[in-house]
This record gives sequence, C-alpha cells and structure tokens, in this order.
Amino acid sequence: MARPPARKAKEPALTLEDALAAIRGGAPSPVYLLDGDSFLTLRAARTIAEALVPEAQRSLNLVEVDGAAGPGEVAAELATRGLFGGAKVVLVVEPAFLQSKEDLAGAFAKASDMWREGRQREAARRLVALAARLGWSTADLAGDSPPKPAEWEEKLQGDDGLRPEDGAFLSEAGRYAGEKNLQAARDDTSALEALLEKGLPPGHVLVLAAGKVDGRLPLVKRLAAAGCRIPVAIQSEGTWDAQRPVIGPLLAETLSGTGKTVDAGAEARLAALVGADARALAAEVAKLATFVGDRKVIRAEDVDALVVRTAADPFFALGNAVESRDLPGAVAVLRRSLADGASPHMLVGSLAGTVRRMLVERERGRIAAGGRRVGSFAEWNASVLPTIDPAELKERKPYGLWMKYQAALRFGREELLTGLASLAEADHSMKTGSDGAILVERWLVGVLGAPDRERRTA
Repeated sequence: MARPPARKAKEPALTLEDALAAIRGGAPSPVYLLDGDSFLTLRAARTIAEALVPEAQRSLNLVEVDGAAGPGEVAAELATRGLFGGAKVVLVVEPAFLQSKEDLAGAFAKASDMWREGRQREAARRLVALAARLGWSTADLAGDSPPKPAEWEEKLQGDDGLRPEDGAFLSEAGRYAGEKNLQAARDDTSALEALLEKGLPPGHVLVLAAGKVDGRLPLVKRLAAAGCRIPVAIQSEGTWDAQRPVIGPLLAETLSGTGKTVDAGAEARLAALVGADARALAAEVAKLATFVGDRKVIRAEDVDALVVRTAADPFFALGNAVESRDLPGAVAVLRRSLADGASPHMLVGSLAGTVRRMLVERERGRIAAGGRRVGSFAEWNASVLPTIDPAELKERKPYGLWMKYQAALRFGREELLTGLASLAEADHSMKTGSDGAILVERWLVGVLGAPDRERRTA
C-alpha cells in the first residue's frame, strides 16, 4: 500500500521585524492583518502604525476604530483623506467581523472588563456586536426579558462560563445600549471588498489588530491577499505531545528599562502557572518587578510567592501521563483539572479514548509483526504503516501512532483490557450517584500503580 503523499512545506510567515524593515525601506503594505494573541497583536499593530505616521501627524492621521465597527465603517474611514493630506493609518482593534466563533467567550469577557473600567460606550457597542453574532438585537438586550446569563453561556461555549460580575454587566450594558439606541454594524463586507479591489488611496494603510480570526471567512483571505498577514503569538517548543511556551522574549521586553531579569527557574514557573497568555504574563512580570524591590533577578520562589496559577493543563495532559505510566503526574493533572472545573465524566471519556487507542496500536503492531515486538520507528514504518487504511490515517501523524504503540508496551494486554472495562464501570457508578473524582483517582492508582513485573510485549 502506497504511503500518503508528503505535505508541501509552508512558506515562512512574515514577521513584525520584516514588516518594519519594509516600512523603513519605503515599501509599506496597504494592509496589515495581525492575528494570534490579542495583547501581542495590538502592541505590534501600534508599533506598525507609529512607524507609518510621524509623531507630529498622529493626532490627525492615525485613526483608531473600535472592534464594534462594521466593514462599511472601516471602508468609509479608509476612503476619507486626512485633513492635511499625507499618510493616513486606520487602526482597527479586534474587529468583531473577523473574530472566530471559538474566541467569542474571550470577546465577551473583554467587553465586561471594559464596562467595569468605565468605558461604557465602547463596552456596550461590543456587547451589541457580539449579541448580533449570536442572533440577538439591541431590543432583545434592553427589553423586559433580555437573554439570561445561562443563555449567553450556552451560546458562547466558553471553557469557564460567565463570571459572577457578568450578570450585572449584561443588565446594565443592555439597558445602556437601549437608551443610546446602539445598533450592531451591518455585516455587509461589499464596501470594504470593493475598496480593496480598487486599491486604497495613496498613502492610506489599514492595520487590523485582529486577535484570533476566522480564517475561513472570505474577507480574511481578501485582506491577506491585499497586503500581508502577520501571525503574532507566543511560540511553543518541545515534542508534539509536550509543548512549552517560549516566554523569554516577552519577559525580556516587558522588563526592558527596569534593569531586572528573570532567571531560568522563574521563567519555567511562570510558563507552568500562567501559560501562553501574553497579557497575563506581562501583568504578572510587572507585579514581580515591584515585589522584588531593589533585587535585580526575579527567582522561582518569587513567582511561587506571588503568582496564582491560571493556566489550564492541555486536554491531552492526563492521557500523556497515563501513557507514560506516571502515577504522580497523572494524579497531579487530575487534581488540577478538577480544580479548574473539569467534569469527571469528561475525564473518564478521555481516559477511555487513551486506553482504547493504546489497545488498537498494540494489536495492530502485534499482528503486522507476527507477534514480535517492533523495535524502531523505521521497522514500524516498514511493517505496520502499510497496513493502515489511508482513510483511517487521514491527518494523523505516523510518528504519533508509533508513540502510542510504544506507550502500549508499558502495559500488559490484560491490564489495558481490564482498565477499559473498569472505566465503563466507573462511568456507570458516576451516573448512579458515586463520587466521580474518587473513582477516577482510584482508577489511576489501580492501573498505573501496579507493582512492576515482567509484562508480555506482544
């Protein structure tokens, strides 16, 4: 059976440094679409805008448009020449018309925060725009029976749900939107698309600090084609199943000018506790710089003394610990997941998927190799990979399946079968009233904590 065709390598993405170098060289792009982390995209967008417009002209020729504006409003602003001519930049901050559905919960939380910061009009405009995406009008928000918080939670589908303070925001901002007759901008993209097709007026540039965008939208593709798209996010390193955020550059930039640095231990603890949330990382580092006083180096113990864990474990972290037969690691992930609000039912389903996949790969390897243990990836490629139907393989990486096979050999075949059966029993017990957290932890101890003994490997 032929192997699936190799994928074409992606072209290197344009970086912020590339864009700034082109601007300094007198070759700016008419459109800059920055997407990724909302905090970093806004910071990068402001850097580009300031490079394009001299400081003396920014009060008139740098126009910032809030994210609730529609494509038509943006097009109208772009088509209007600056009061005194010259370069003009229109900076759009987190445009709602480009946001991905997966990021709507984050957009709601930001609007709620703006309301409490006293930015009432901007927050209410964002709420109205978001409501329109979910099928509600301003009349719905300001009416006698506005959508309840539970209805918002259901449609937003965020991981954490609404916060207690969000209920007051919905009530007050909805009433404010009704009193001010704030209306959602039209979703019609034709005016902006026509302007992009025709070309912006000479010297006019559109900069979008977009955060997470819906890459399937035709407008996203047209904006990227009309100029350049720059991904801006914290990168990751490590193997595919053990990714770590690379936060050193952000920490150094945040501490620039303070004379302070973060040592390796503190960097590792920040990555573990905060993760890849750039806004939260910058805020925590600023607090740490004050916390350590005159000391020049921020250490791991400073982080542990001041920073509260906000990063969630990746969905596959529990499965990885099980595959590694790491009982302490698995129990730690379980307890953190439960503290973060994970459902025991969901965790049981995830564990069942992990065990089932190990069983499948174990048996596939045993049959393909005639009962022998497959000793290397090259041997697995030669004997096992050709037996996998391409329709089953799809987007799976062969090396990932090889790793599942290796993980399965840390268990006896009977251990895996018994573990799968006991997960079904745990699921039934939870549905009849038993404590799910205790059942899952008991399962981990029973399966991962078995005494070492000679295990069959085929």
